[in-house]
Amino acid sequence: MPIEHLPYSGESPQDRFAYQRYLNDTARGKSLLQLTAMANAVTPWVRQSWSPRTFTAILTPMGEFDEVVCNVSYHFNEHGAKFGNIEAMTQAAQAYFRSNRHEAKLQPEGILKLPKGTFELDGRIITFHP
Repeated sequence: MPIEHLPYSGESPQDRFAYQRYLNDTARGKSLLQLTAMANAVTPWVRQSWSPRTFTAILTPMGEFDEVVCNVSYHFNEHGAKFGNIEAMTQAAQAYFRSNRHEAKLQPEGILKLPKGTFELDGRIITFHP
């Protein structure tokens, strides 16, 4: 997959276009602060539990963040507050998958779809929305 570029470099809020891009990135869990925090929180166990599918790497002025960090950052931003951290959210997603795998529908693109998420055939989390 191609790398997504986040070209802004800390422009002030007076630059409305740059500020709106920043707000949009924050809403997607892709601000530099969010990505940096998530990169620091992703342990090897969390990394192997999530799939990079559907996300691209992001290049910022401060460095590159890979597909797994971007996926986890987005999903934690959307649904993770009630779990407190990405490890707890990952445990919840895995428990949900184990308990409901028998109800999963195999999709044409080779993923298992459940009401609260999608998973690789090997159980790695693609999406999780509790």
